[in-house]
Amino acid sequence: MKITCTLIILLSTLNFSQTFLGVSYNNSDPANSTNLSLIQKITFSGTNIDFLLTDNSSVPKALSIIDKITFSGIDDGNPLPVELVSFTAAANGNKVTLEWSTATEVGNYGFDIERSQMPSASDGVKSEMWEKIGFVQGNGNSNSPKEYSFTDIPSGGTKFNYRLKQIDNDGKFEYSNVISIEINIPLQYSLRQNYPNPFNPTTAISYSIPKEGLVTLKIYDVLGNEVALLVNNNQEAGNYEVIYEGRTQASGIYICKMSSGGYTSSIKMLMLK
Repeated sequence: MKITCTLIILLSTLNFSQTFLGVSYNNSDPANSTNLSLIQKITFSGTNIDFLLTDNSSVPKALSIIDKITFSGIDDGNPLPVELVSFTAAANGNKVTLEWSTATEVGNYGFDIERSQMPSASDGVKSEMWEKIGFVQGNGNSNSPKEYSFTDIPSGGTKFNYRLKQIDNDGKFEYSNVISIEINIPLQYSLRQNYPNPFNPTTAISYSIPKEGLVTLKIYDVLGNEVALLVNNNQEAGNYEVIYEGRTQASGIYICKMSSGGYTSSIKMLMLK
């Protein structure tokens, strides 16, 4: 009863937005703390103490393992870290579906999804270049399992690495383990219609090659003059996408021509400024 009265008095006098409730334990549990603005109610029931959070999830603890409860203006820990329990990838054609789940969350702003291309054997030693490809909103505070998913259409090859960057509301972040996936190699060469079309002033051009080889991708005006060289290098089999920037060009029809391994194809593009 003495502990209960102390908590009620302190909770009524402290500034919730800048004060943390810290709990230390006498067993192997690490000490942690929670911003009081995230706590809705603290109750005692028999031999347990229950912290009810503002999202209506609860964090029960046994009183027998609690060594000390304090109030401080400093966050000394986290009672419900974002506990990632699974992270998987599955390929379906040229699409990759990522799925992950958490057991508990507190202050979880969300997840950046990052991708890197696995180097081919011909690349030799190559440092990983990670790229942010999307963001999924977190559930804030939760004491129950949460499921997430994200679909990616990667370009630049067939083998890719993925990882999650979990971001707290205060800007702190932590990376997940890296998972790898290999998508199907395209069965044939193809140059797909740019998107958007018409465009102003940028558009995406995607293409596929079924085997490694030299690829050239050029832009011509209606008079046959070359106005841009987008690709002119050796590429491994896979799906690719490049962005054409036509800011310096006039409105009108342009021709995009792709050549690789004896394959040649062209598409018409319309820029309207």
